[in-house]
Amino acid sequence: NSMAAFFDETAVTKDRLYADIVKGPNRHLRKARRLTERMWTSCGQFVDADAQVRAWADEFYPVWWELYLAYSLSKAGISLVPTKEHPQNQGKGRPDLFAIGPRVWIEAVMPQAGAGPDALIEPMSQTVFDIPADSFVLRLANVLGEKFSKVLQYIEQGTIPISDATVVAISGGRLPFRFQEYPIPNIVRALCGVGFLGMEVDVQSLRRLETHIEFRDHVDKISKSPVSTDLFLRKESAHISAVLYSSADCVNHPRKPGLEFVLVHNPNARVPLPSGWIPMGEQYWILDGVLRREIARPK
Repeated sequence: NSMAAFFDETAVTKDRLYADIVKGPNRHLRKARRLTERMWTSCGQFVDADAQVRAWADEFYPVWWELYLAYSLSKAGISLVPTKEHPQNQGKGRPDLFAIGPRVWIEAVMPQAGAGPDALIEPMSQTVFDIPADSFVLRLANVLGEKFSKVLQYIEQGTIPISDATVVAISGGRLPFRFQEYPIPNIVRALCGVGFLGMEVDVQSLRRLETHIEFRDHVDKISKSPVSTDLFLRKESAHISAVLYSSADCVNHPRKPGLEFVLVHNPNARVPLPSGWIPMGEQYWILDGVLRREIARPK
């Protein structure tokens, strides 16, 4: 029932953030609680019925991201279908959200910093540190690879019809360093085989001659096995229409949720997403081998 409050004061929660928000010791957490309750009241019907239980059991953030996504998209005028009315699925499970006009299935994921030698580690405050841009791109590429496979399973088992668009929506909200973006966002670098922006400068006049982007199709893990960062340049990713990325978390988000979205279109998509699907945030395409960017002017 979407009308009951999202947070349960009596729940014995294993999720630390959930517990902190319920205690609400500071205004940031109280603000997080207000937004989450507002998103639940307005969009609870679009997420799975067990969302509240999952949130206190130990998955507050994945549930929060599904709600934030549903809330931002529906506020932007995208017609989401309540979970109860989703087409009957043939196999096990289904993507998190489903929109119509056009038909788009959305699989949401909010990864943590990872484990092992490639984990992203939050730096000590007041110290000088290098931004581990490659590790960040590696984490995104790894998780996206897993989700692309999961969406393919949904298609193969008949849950997603072959003529429907698919979007993997990934949140960087739990990752350290997520606010350190370069001229080219990390999510674009994780998908389109793009390295860093290079510039040729005439040393005499210091005039910029041309800007070029280095191409690279993988990032080496510390263990030296490469992880591909050109998922959208590969034919086997043709079943994914686009990837949506957000850096928001439950405390840090724009006043109008979704303004921070970055949508990267798959140039090889079997079912492309219409360019005006999300009327906010930034969009990236590769057209004729050139990376193009468009910023939506919010109305």
